[in-house]
Amino acid sequence: MSPQSVAPDLDPVVFGHDPMPGIVSVHADLSGRALVWRRVGEQVTLERARFRPWLFARDLADVEHLGHRLGDDAAPFSARELPGGPGTLRYLLSAQDGRALRQAVLTGAQRRLGQRVTSLHDLPEYVSVGPAEQYLMASGRTYFKGLTFDDVHRLQFDLETTSLTPDTGRIFIVAVRDNLGFEQILEAPQPEDEPALIRALLQLVAARNPDVIENHNIMRFDLPFLMGRAQAHGLPLNFSRPGGPAGLWPVQDGRSSPHWACAGREIVDTLDAVRRLDLPSMGLKAVSQHLGLAPPDRVYLEGALVAQTYQTDPARVRRYALQDVEEVDALARRVLAPAFALAQMAPRPYHRLPYAGTATGMLEPMLIRAYLHAGHALPGPPARPTRPHQGGAVHLYAEGVLPHVVKADVASMYPSIIRHDRIGPASDPLGVFLHLMDHLTALRLHHKTAARRGDRGEHEAMQSAMKLVVNSGYGYLGAGRMALFADAAAADRITARGRDLLGGVVQALQTRGVTLIEADTDGVFFATPGAWTEAQERQLIAAVDAALPDGISLEFDGRAQAMLSHEMKNYVLLRHDGRLEVRGAAFESSRTEAYGRTFLQRALRCLLSGDVAGVRQTYLDTLHALETRTCTNADVASRMRLTKSPEQYAHTRAARREVAYEALCNLGRAWTAGERVTLYHRQGHGLTPLDVNPHGHDYDVRYYAAALVSTYAARLRKGLTPEDFQQVFNHAAQPGLFDRPVESMTPRWAAL
Repeated sequence: MSPQSVAPDLDPVVFGHDPMPGIVSVHADLSGRALVWRRVGEQVTLERARFRPWLFARDLADVEHLGHRLGDDAAPFSARELPGGPGTLRYLLSAQDGRALRQAVLTGAQRRLGQRVTSLHDLPEYVSVGPAEQYLMASGRTYFKGLTFDDVHRLQFDLETTSLTPDTGRIFIVAVRDNLGFEQILEAPQPEDEPALIRALLQLVAARNPDVIENHNIMRFDLPFLMGRAQAHGLPLNFSRPGGPAGLWPVQDGRSSPHWACAGREIVDTLDAVRRLDLPSMGLKAVSQHLGLAPPDRVYLEGALVAQTYQTDPARVRRYALQDVEEVDALARRVLAPAFALAQMAPRPYHRLPYAGTATGMLEPMLIRAYLHAGHALPGPPARPTRPHQGGAVHLYAEGVLPHVVKADVASMYPSIIRHDRIGPASDPLGVFLHLMDHLTALRLHHKTAARRGDRGEHEAMQSAMKLVVNSGYGYLGAGRMALFADAAAADRITARGRDLLGGVVQALQTRGVTLIEADTDGVFFATPGAWTEAQERQLIAAVDAALPDGISLEFDGRAQAMLSHEMKNYVLLRHDGRLEVRGAAFESSRTEAYGRTFLQRALRCLLSGDVAGVRQTYLDTLHALETRTCTNADVASRMRLTKSPEQYAHTRAARREVAYEALCNLGRAWTAGERVTLYHRQGHGLTPLDVNPHGHDYDVRYYAAALVSTYAARLRKGLTPEDFQQVFNHAAQPGLFDRPVESMTPRWAAL
């Protein structure tokens, strides 16, 4: 598995056995044709290659009917027996035409089973991958070798439309930019200008000739909308490079929402990468603000008002649109860099990696590539476990507000256990799994050290990418029949060892006089005596670390003034620099209203600072803003995703009426499944789409005043005694006769 042609720093199991640099896109099909676009400096070349489509099989029962046509690698069909034990997939079937091979296997399987079979995925006796993956695995090539993120020509475009669906609206602006300094606004002020705008966009993409096209939510909005409008005007839509098949087509990967691809360019969606970050909101503006990417002069417009604003202030909308694509570029640099780095390792097209699972989507293709190159059988379907899997330890020791909080991180616990105890799948006789864990960890540490020296950029992306794959090792082993090399017994050994290690860490901390808050495989939160310094906290962690086995380490991972422990994995930290860190859906979600988010941020800061009177004042101020209608409808509105189409809702409406869909039905509003709508409770009308009156003040005060307590203040309940909570969030402005002074109240915590 180690050809001499591979550079010494590019391990062939990790990076593939062909060091070919500069690949920016691959298009392959089951006919055995591969088109490979490579960037060399400013030039892009197209290589036309042939490969022999292949698949792994347990036996030859389904291809016996091929008779004399089944021969060596020069024949139309071939079968090669590989080393491997009983039950393994020890035959490599290949053909001049992969379509004919698949049809031959399906025909034989139907005869054997006596039933109709339409897909190889229905047959556990076979392992097959897509044609691009087949080419990359067989050739040993990967994307982007020798290129940095900025070496690749990346273009962003974003549509501004008059509605959310192409059936009811049109495109009036397209903002375009690229990472070479180009930017342009395309406009269609009148409906009759739209066809020219679409043609201009296609001509611009062809002229700029980017390797990658990016946007936020391009897969679910921009491309479907653009296709709908192009179809309405009878225009062909082609983003492909010359030399490849023209058009735009859905990626067949089993996802419920389509992803789109073309030949010669990679289309990637920053939204796919953002989903890995587990942020409370995944819209472009919210993510950019959260990550500190939004410029100080950012123009913000409510989506429903963009088209209206264009009629009165087009310059403002042009600026808004250009800032959208500028933010996409900045966001892509932050969230797509790990996928870019992974594309240099995993034998998969770049456009699939932002949303691919790190275990079966990245680690498994690397395993299959190694076995294919070594000419060794793949394991058969994993056996069903005889007993339930025992997961990792999760403990909550205290809830409420605790001061002087420290986090100790059991650094990469499961990957460390895998490597230290040499726990790999029993079905991996070549030891590829542990080879990957070892080499990726070593390379990650190398790049992490380089990034810490100040040489960030590519080093930070590489270490992040390798961390993703290494951390997926345990999950892959425990994935059951979803993973080819799964091993439930190995996964059980890892978690058992993890529980023992975490128990030892917890016991060691308890004996040293700290208060435990929560502990799991990510680390341990605990509170220290108030007089302790950071140096003492670090000394404590170092002392516990010294007693751990080689390869397992406990590291200082930060400290905070105070922590509100709500429930496991749901907490708030007030850092010593004044930053407030909110974690978990209990405190933040995509449906959180703006007024509630503002209240929580201010109230939590007061609570964690010990200022209960400030919490009370925050509540009264927010209540006053609601009652005096200082808030706008947009401040109280909530954004939600519609999972049913109008037809699906009509089918269930008689049995169960749902307020969000009823609000749209009552207004005669069309919608699509997957669309996100913003709604608010309107006085006397119930739930209403925000675009009816976004800047108005006709919201239901009573509803939102009640929700302020039941939905938002309730999240502070564990930080106060029941009596104090009731008094602090009493809507009466004046204290009762038997109320105690709010200034005398203090936050509380309780051991569990």
